[in-house]
Amino acid sequence: MINLVKIGEHRYMVDVGFGPNGPTHPLKLDHSGSISKHITPASMRLQWRNIDANTNPDQRLWVYEFKINDESDFQEIYCFTELEFLPTDYEVMNYYTSTSPKIFFTQKIVCAKMLLGGQGNDQIIGVVILQDDVKWRIHGEKEREQKFENEEDRLKALDEVFGIKLSLVEREGIKGMVSEIKRQ
Repeated sequence: MINLVKIGEHRYMVDVGFGPNGPTHPLKLDHSGSISKHITPASMRLQWRNIDANTNPDQRLWVYEFKINDESDFQEIYCFTELEFLPTDYEVMNYYTSTSPKIFFTQKIVCAKMLLGGQGNDQIIGVVILQDDVKWRIHGEKEREQKFENEEDRLKALDEVFGIKLSLVEREGIKGMVSEIKRQ
């Protein structure tokens, strides 16, 4: 889900929840497809165009694209229309995305935290990503990786790296789930 925000005469796409490859600042809905900086050396852009899956060649969507560095190609991450959604639309979409076994987020645990440059530097320089391991990516390069042997390792990383402390009931709720890391 993205938000469209109008400031003066200009409209912007804002997405605060996509994760590390998502937009790091609002992107203007501008048909020029201009390239914006992401976490160095990555770039992002928003294009107004058709996508391969469309059966109508005249159909246009806003397509958010990302590339990890100057040597790589832009990749389609997602697309959206300017059609207004109503609360009932979100109920249906959220139900599907939170229950379908076809959806990545019902199968995996994902947590990401942007990293700032340090004292006096509020620029995003990297990200910490937790899934079945935890990785620190600074300026597009993997700086560090910690593999998990079991669920306790992941719970410890959630606490130490992200400040997320699960209660006993929450920890017990993980047992038997498809996303649980089994002891090796």
